[in-house]
Amino acid sequence: MREGAGVIVQAALRDGRWGGRADLLVRVEEPSDLGAWTYEVVDTKLAADTRGGTVLQLCLYSDLVGRLQGRAPERMYVVKPGEGFPRETFRFADFQAYYRLVKDRLEGELSEDSLSASTYPNPCAHCDVCRWWIQCDERRHTDDHLSLVAGLRALHIGELERQGIETLEQFAEAPEPLRERPRRGNIEAFEHAHGQARVQLEGRREGRPVHELLPAEPGRGLSRLPEPSAGDLFFDIESDPFVDGGGLEYLLGVAFAGEDGALEYRAFWGLDRASERRAFEAFIDFVMDRWRAFPEMHIYHFSPYDSGAVKRIMGRHGTREAEVDRLLRGGRFVDLLAVTRQGLRASVESYSLKELERFFGFSRETELRLASAALRRVACALELDAPDETAEEDLQVVEAYNREDCESTAALRDWLEERRAELAAREPGIVRPEVESGDASEAIEERAAEVAEVFDRLVEGLPEDRAGWGSEERARWLLAHQLEYFHREDRCAWWEFFRLRELADEDLLDERKTVGGLEFLGVAGGTAKCPIHSYRFPVQEAALKENDKLEEVGGGAVGTVAGIDQAQRELLIKKRGDAAGVHPDAVFVNERVRPSPIDRALLELARSIAVH
Repeated sequence: MREGAGVIVQAALRDGRWGGRADLLVRVEEPSDLGAWTYEVVDTKLAADTRGGTVLQLCLYSDLVGRLQGRAPERMYVVKPGEGFPRETFRFADFQAYYRLVKDRLEGELSEDSLSASTYPNPCAHCDVCRWWIQCDERRHTDDHLSLVAGLRALHIGELERQGIETLEQFAEAPEPLRERPRRGNIEAFEHAHGQARVQLEGRREGRPVHELLPAEPGRGLSRLPEPSAGDLFFDIESDPFVDGGGLEYLLGVAFAGEDGALEYRAFWGLDRASERRAFEAFIDFVMDRWRAFPEMHIYHFSPYDSGAVKRIMGRHGTREAEVDRLLRGGRFVDLLAVTRQGLRASVESYSLKELERFFGFSRETELRLASAALRRVACALELDAPDETAEEDLQVVEAYNREDCESTAALRDWLEERRAELAAREPGIVRPEVESGDASEAIEERAAEVAEVFDRLVEGLPEDRAGWGSEERARWLLAHQLEYFHREDRCAWWEFFRLRELADEDLLDERKTVGGLEFLGVAGGTAKCPIHSYRFPVQEAALKENDKLEEVGGGAVGTVAGIDQAQRELLIKKRGDAAGVHPDAVFVNERVRPSPIDRALLELARSIAVH
């Protein structure tokens, strides 16, 4: 740094107890104790989105650099994957106060007085890649730690420990979930976790898989299972989120009953962006053919990732939009993870497909260790933009792994159907979801026909080779593809709306646009028809602001935010006239903005250009 090098790579920084290794220090022509120059920090990341932890890391490096050169850097940067390696800029001063707060807290936690009491190998996001994971996991099992309760979060663990409950066994054997009202979290989440701990302890003591059916609720749990059909599909995706351009869904696998009733499997591979599109189109065409042959067909998958990926690929390539919309309107995707978590309790430490397989007796032939290694090698080749270098044997192992995931999903569906039959014998009122055709409304079809007509006129005569396009050809192509822009965005808003609307209580705390555990306090103003009601809520991160439109989780519109006090944990809701008597347990923000009249104006502009 004193010599004034233009760039310093892997800069080892230290000041007292704090140290770090910055990817790059870049010289800036501003004076400091070094001379007529200073340095700013640049860090490189594989993730497409910059996380808060990355900004804190940059702040530490910038702080250390500032101490060395006698002047804090003004800016800090993240270089992300993508064409030209885009660089994101942050002002150090914008985050400096928060950085100091977090740094001071960490130093306090690591002081000699609190170190022995405060450190424990609680599970965290780093466990997936940490070489000490086995030792930490053994410690947690030896201690029978509360983190072994499936779905129990750190917030809930802290509250239970505050009330003197420190092990899974203690929690399971307690007559009530809590000894006193919780300071953090809502009571419903503790009640759910209490039942989960009880079932896990029963399974441990009996040495066998144990499950317990939950009461039927309309639209939740086992009530979400449609009538089985011979045309049903069982779907799973293999993907790599670090491939340039927002990740790559490189294998779409599907299992289905053949003519003899035995399960067959089909793989749709796409190892680069162009073949991803072709694989997706072939998969959707296969699904639509299956739907025409079996009108009652559904697509079963495990976790919301798979149906979300279908929406993402559709939007990325702008293809098969009408078909995917129809599948979604028809409710043809069935997430068996949601069915399982909402419909029963099982003696597992996590509700993963592989953990649940011992309940329905599914045995895998592909070793998970071999599959993991093959998945890593395939991902490495794809991230290096070298799909041709993927080994055939690795692709075979990955396909076998995907096939068994699809077959396991089919076996889980059948097992859940047996559990539903048990529940129906106990609660005869349980019903199946209504089968929807998925057909678009007349207005949607008319608009789609208008858009298609204008699109075709705009792109008519464009040469296939884009290298020879002039500005007019490029403009026509761009305008044609903008015609559906606002409706693509509107689809995303609706998808988010329904995702939030169907969240389980235990998932609300992960969302910044929701507030759970609401407790009605009283009337705080407004009118008789549209009162302002006051609610208290447990400690949680809630990014709500005045006039946000609020919907009840699992219900309808309730009103708007009239005020929120994070310190007092009080939320004021100005109620709609038809919701004045509704007191929701949880609400979420409806952020949808209607596309009209902008979409119509854009269509008319495009039509005018196409004609003239």
